Amino acid sequence: MALVTLVSSVTTRAGVALLGGLLAAGLLVGCGGSDDDGDDKDTPDAEPSATATSTEPAPTGYLPVPDDVTLTEPGALLGFGDSATIAWRPRQDTVVTLDVSVDRIDKTSYKESFEGWVITQQMKGQVPYFVRATATNVGDVGIGSLLVPVYALSDGTSMYEPLVFREEAFEPCPGGELPKRLRPGKSADLCFVYLLPEGQELSAAAFDPVGELEPITWTGEITAIEKPKDKKDGRKKDGRKKDGKNG
Repeated sequence: MALVTLVSSVTTRAGVALLGGLLAAGLLVGCGGSDDDGDDKDTPDAEPSATATSTEPAPTGYLPVPDDVTLTEPGALLGFGDSATIAWRPRQDTVVTLDVSVDRIDKTSYKESFEGWVITQQMKGQVPYFVRATATNVGDVGIGSLLVPVYALSDGTSMYEPLVFREEAFEPCPGGELPKRLRPGKSADLCFVYLLPEGQELSAAAFDPVGELEPITWTGEITAIEKPKDKKDGRKKDGRKKDGKNG
């Protein structure tokens, strides 16, 4: 498999402009699955890639959003499965609005989830986490191919950017980028990958609004990933031992 190298991904209150640490060598930017996959095959690509709005912020929110959308208050403390309505500006003239729920956080290891990948010296000692989330487009136009700015929060102050994969998909956790096209009202499953330095623990997933506003966070019980059993345990594919007897 490809060599894995890491550009430093630690930041303190980095804001939404940062789009993620890169796994630079031989990795592909991964997209989560979408329930929109088949809807656009016979539809011309006439929609813009993101919501274009005024650059003036709305009086009641930190960014201008459609009239029927209410942004979640900065500083909100949410649990797994809770939805937050967030907005960010990937370009100066563009605001993207999503409902995002963090479904779970898995703590893993290179042995359990990175089998076949070359781990660099820089990565040794770091601890990988997978954050699985669902994003729904609540804007008024289609969007796509954007990394959703969800960070890993550690010790209440340090935020870590998600990794971005290039050239080769990382199947265990494809990434936090929206599919090429996500229509209004449609959803996508996302999976963010984070590497935290030795001694740091992921305490929450976080969205960091603009300016000095407090982040929106999701917390809950962090689960450990177990490496799937292989055929070496003496069982056939049907679950029976090699001698044909059920165990």
